[in-house]
Amino acid sequence: GLAVLSADDLSVGAGGLPPTDGLRYHLDGGARVVVRPSGTEPKLRLLVEGPTDAVVRGAMARLDAAVRAELDVLA
Repeated sequence: GLAVLSADDLSVGAGGLPPTDGLRYHLDGGARVVVRPSGTEPKLRLLVEGPTDAVVRGAMARLDAAVRAELDVLA
């Protein structure tokens, strides 16, 4: 539900940080989402940050619904 304003490929380093596996998306409203591999398990980790708890809760709810819909298609 939030527009993606820009994306960073973290494998080349970004913002003075060293390279790491992951993608970072800057969203409308000041939210950010980072997607990266767990490193210890066969899982993806999603980190969501926003300027308010309401933005983060809303983004997480939409992300949860989208992931569940994709998993239902695979089942």
